[in-house]
Amino acid sequence: MDSYNRRDASCPDVIDLEADQKVKQSTEIRSKSIGDASADDSSADELKSPYTVLSEREKRFFIAVVSTVNFLGPVTATIYYPALGPLARELNVSESHINLTITFYLIILGIVPLLTAGFSDQNGRRLILIGCLVAFAFVNIALALQTSFPALVSLRCLQSFSTSNIAVVAAATVADVITRAERGKYLAYITLGPNIGSAVGPIVGGVLTQFLGWRSIFWLLAIFAALLAILVICFLRETCRALVGNGSIPPAPYNRTLFDIIRPWTPHTPEKIEETTLTTFKRRPSVLDALKILFDLESCFIILYNTALYCGFTAVTSSIPALYERTYGFNSLEVGLAYLPYVLGSTLSRWTVGNLADWNFARHARTAGITIQKNHQCAEQLARIPLERARLQLALPLAYLSTVFLAAYGWVIQREVHIAAPLSLLFLMGNTMTGTSNTLNLLNIDINAQRPATATAAMNFLRFTCGAGVAAAALPLEGAIGTGWMATLVSGVHWQLQSNHNQGRYFKTQDELHYNIIKQLQSHNAAM
Repeated sequence: MDSYNRRDASCPDVIDLEADQKVKQSTEIRSKSIGDASADDSSADELKSPYTVLSEREKRFFIAVVSTVNFLGPVTATIYYPALGPLARELNVSESHINLTITFYLIILGIVPLLTAGFSDQNGRRLILIGCLVAFAFVNIALALQTSFPALVSLRCLQSFSTSNIAVVAAATVADVITRAERGKYLAYITLGPNIGSAVGPIVGGVLTQFLGWRSIFWLLAIFAALLAILVICFLRETCRALVGNGSIPPAPYNRTLFDIIRPWTPHTPEKIEETTLTTFKRRPSVLDALKILFDLESCFIILYNTALYCGFTAVTSSIPALYERTYGFNSLEVGLAYLPYVLGSTLSRWTVGNLADWNFARHARTAGITIQKNHQCAEQLARIPLERARLQLALPLAYLSTVFLAAYGWVIQREVHIAAPLSLLFLMGNTMTGTSNTLNLLNIDINAQRPATATAAMNFLRFTCGAGVAAAALPLEGAIGTGWMATLVSGVHWQLQSNHNQGRYFKTQDELHYNIIKQLQSHNAAM
């Protein structure tokens, strides 16, 4: 049944007006279950207060800056791939050993945000970005000067440490300034930076490795990070809602941009709005906050499948240099160019998937009788709109397509089909995998509304640690069973996770979804 007010005969209890009120109250319980956030998302003042005082132009500028900074993590990973062969030869190690630098990079990338994401949710985004960028610049200078494999591994770990919080802060910034109804396209904008980084990285890495040597890669990254640090210091304002609310409250003097220091701060909104838009927390951040999200049933399925998706992505991208050099005789520059179709497909997902995500959210809002107001958001959306259904109706079909393309990709490589075939499949995988991942990230942020950085850190922890294992195992597994069977195995894991059980969970009627929330609320009250 699609009407919220209609009764469902399959539910033993009647969803009456009192139950409806409990559904709305369940939003607060959901927030408390992940960290006792007391952000009063359900206050009546929300409909009067704008979600952010930033204009559309300012929002686009902020997202553009964060997306540019978010470019750094993926370009750091992919610019390195074409240099794997020359690095292995110069340092006298095997291809499997040099791939360990990818493994350790991903492990650190997943673990560190668990320690800092809670700090970001309560103490701000901007200072973390500045610290990461400055540290990253110095580490890359050291990488350009090192001469041994142990030094390479150690410094790659430090490089990962310094970039680990960038993706978390970028996703949290979207939640700070963009309402749920518009996050589809704006989160896609955030991923444009990583997608372009993934495209440009291998090409630039291939050119630099071919003509200037692999050390030039790290010199370029150091210069780029220094320029980004200047950009953030000068122009990127603090957006954390625990510090500045909807942007109407000035941050501490040390946390202001150079531009705002030169130009005196002018409040945009009255004091009442300043008070009601602040997010407050009852306790200090803890690493356990992210672990609680990992073990939360509602978040677990989302994170688990996104992890499997990322493992498939890692298996493909980390094996391209060795497979394409061996199968098609590519040099470093050609290996870099081979990544371009995947990233072009990823970039196009902003238009093929991002707009559809916002359209489907608005469609479910109309069905639930909710009017979407631009730049306004209230707890009623979280209580009455079936978020899982709105997001996963789009994600699951894309996920099925990605498994088919992945299996086909492995077999065309093994059969040494003309290079046009694997490159075309890379384009299709880029579009469907990125579209699925972006939609799952949206849902993860939606249901953990008060701690977007912590929610993203929880997802990245599992994604990157499992991806690290895949990066280390991909080439040995491919050598043992062949490229085709390796791709089929990964696709089979994806398919299993998209079981009928999960489809039933996420394609339930609205009444069934709300009934389950009510039963959880009753169980919670009984336990108190």
